[in-house]
Amino acid sequence: MRIGIILAGVLLAIGAQAKPLDQYKILNHIDNYGNVHLRNTHYTSLPDGMKVKGNLNIAKTQIEKLPKGLEIGGSLDASNSQLSFIAKGTQIKGYGNFLGSQIKKWNAGVKVGGYLNFTDTPLEDLPPGLIVTGDLSVIRTPLEELPQPLTVEGDLYIGGSKITKLPDELTVDGNIYLGGNQITYWPKDLKLGGAVAR
Repeated sequence: MRIGIILAGVLLAIGAQAKPLDQYKILNHIDNYGNVHLRNTHYTSLPDGMKVKGNLNIAKTQIEKLPKGLEIGGSLDASNSQLSFIAKGTQIKGYGNFLGSQIKKWNAGVKVGGYLNFTDTPLEDLPPGLIVTGDLSVIRTPLEELPQPLTVEGDLYIGGSKITKLPDELTVDGNIYLGGNQITYWPKDLKLGGAVAR
């Protein structure tokens, strides 16, 4: 009997901690610059059509997907979160930091205005024609190949991934950091603005 009461109390406590964020509770997490700070909070979802004037920080949260119609006027920090899905049409004017998140596939319809960091994620797929307006990091991911064509307006980091070949249509305005990866195929018309660091 006593064990049953304790278990019921634990389940109630867990249920009370994990909940969605609504348009009223969000006011408790906005600063004067329009940044929304949800790092380490207990929220599990965000409202559809959410618009953030500044940055959105959902690092170390249980949020698994971003809502439809999300617009972020600044950058997104989803590092070490449970985020695994971003809907097409999502707009992020700044960078996207997904380090340690659960992203496996990146949708072509997601717009990001800065770097993309997929370090230590289970990333397996990037869409053809991807243009990254900053650095692209796929360090320590299971990604086996880069999309074609691919344009990276900053540096490209592939160390610890499963990439061994570079696509024929590859443009990197900065440097390529191999991080120990052995590349068996180099494109003949590689457009590289910087150098290759092994």
